[in-house]
Amino acid sequence: MVESKVNGLVNFLLLLCSRARNAFAFVFGVFFFLLFLSFNQSVLAQTQVTNTAVISPPSSVTNSNGAPGCVSGTCTVADMDTVSLSNPVVTKTFSPAAIFPNGTSLLVITFTNSHQLTSATFSAVFTDQYPVGLVNASTPAVTTTCASATPAATAGLGTATLSVGSVIPPGSSCSLSVVVTASSAGGFANSIPVGSLTTTVGSNTSTITATLTVTPEADLRLTKTASL
Repeated sequence: MVESKVNGLVNFLLLLCSRARNAFAFVFGVFFFLLFLSFNQSVLAQTQVTNTAVISPPSSVTNSNGAPGCVSGTCTVADMDTVSLSNPVVTKTFSPAAIFPNGTSLLVITFTNSHQLTSATFSAVFTDQYPVGLVNASTPAVTTTCASATPAATAGLGTATLSVGSVIPPGSSCSLSVVVTASSAGGFANSIPVGSLTTTVGSNTSTITATLTVTPEADLRLTKTASL
């Protein structure tokens, strides 16, 4: 639109010059022409804006974008982000951590997926093998918060499992819980070795251990003597 107006004004100026009877008309035409150009350049400058987009990737993503290229008002950029490796982590606790013989404690195994972009799906059955003397209670009440998962714990046996296909959400955790018991006193160290958890984003890389302490009950006796 600006170009057409300029062309029209040029034609007008030429017509004015061809019919000019004195220098004043020519000078006036030039002045008006320059004033018109200055005004349109000012308007054009005021309509130019810079659009800036700021993208903050997750902590595990390294942004390696290059400078964008713009052609005819269309800007493109190649996005090749690098996601760092993040193996799942397993932790476990007993609550309470100490009981009397034949008492019960809640064993909780927590699976953490630190990968921010994808779920961690179990590629094999996860099994927690208890130490000798530690077993599932008569009512194990086994549960899980993992998606698409089937937990299992049979009363009187020393294992708890979680099925293939169990899912830990991205950047999140889920757990397996079961009630356990022991009939004899002592310390029961329950360990999960390296590689016990295998998923689509890797396996656990450290052995973790939680200990349940079974304390014998006090043997209280009451005696009575008579004095004369």
